[in-house]
Amino acid sequence: MTTWDVKDKIALVTGAGSGINYELSKRLLESGCSVVMADLRLLPEAEETLKKYQHPPTEAGAASAIFQQTDLCDWSQINVLWETALKTFGRVNLLVNGAGLYEPPSSDFWNPPGISPLAQDPAESQVGMYKTYAVNTIAPIRLAQIAVEYWLRPENRNIEGNILWVASMAGYIHGLLTPFYYSSKAAVVSICKSLGSLNKIAGIRNAAVCPGVVDTPIFHPAYSRERVQSDDLMLTVDEMVDVAMNAIQGSQYGDGNIIEVFCGGTREAHEQEEFEKQLKEKGMGFN
Repeated sequence: MTTWDVKDKIALVTGAGSGINYELSKRLLESGCSVVMADLRLLPEAEETLKKYQHPPTEAGAASAIFQQTDLCDWSQINVLWETALKTFGRVNLLVNGAGLYEPPSSDFWNPPGISPLAQDPAESQVGMYKTYAVNTIAPIRLAQIAVEYWLRPENRNIEGNILWVASMAGYIHGLLTPFYYSSKAAVVSICKSLGSLNKIAGIRNAAVCPGVVDTPIFHPAYSRERVQSDDLMLTVDEMVDVAMNAIQGSQYGDGNIIEVFCGGTREAHEQEEFEKQLKEKGMGFN
């Protein structure tokens, strides 16, 4: 196996407006890889990076970036995202499935639709879907399906395909507090491993990074801070991006590898005890 160089490649990165996926997008651009930044919105630092790497680039052959506003719950917007990437850059080499939700009260197991006032998942929807699963599981799988079909076409066999799944250690641990988050990431880990042989049969790389707790905006909302204390945030974004870049490029990866990235621990055991007590006393939807 050889190293997969990101230089002169085209990447589509979901969740690129902030956190790990923004920093990874920035690192890709700095390494000569053009990026389609997909998200609902961009934080100011992401806006600045977009301006710095404007498209079309002022220098021929230089990396550039565009922003495509995308609601990953909407498959029609996912289709437009992919089509925009192809129309703008002519091809896609790298798909980074990075967007994710840390089981917000608006879409979690303990605030049932039609019961809890916090729930925003429609209880009477004709096709039922929890937003946490829509963003964490269904959208990345749909994008991977689109990408693999594209790379497997006879006319595209010369395009080097690569998928990086930003999963989580939650994908192979369990807990009462956030069962949607754990199970949604478990599905991502499973499909990454299931697609592992694509590298051997078609040269399509596929790997997942599974971080522990990283200090990013996903843990800034109050509901997240209640579950993970500030002094538990031990892994830096730069450390995480280093591992992600290695997963994308390293010759030892690409065969459905699951790469664990963890530093420090959390207080979830204590938090779960408190949660179990409230659940027993007040039932579901008590938040």
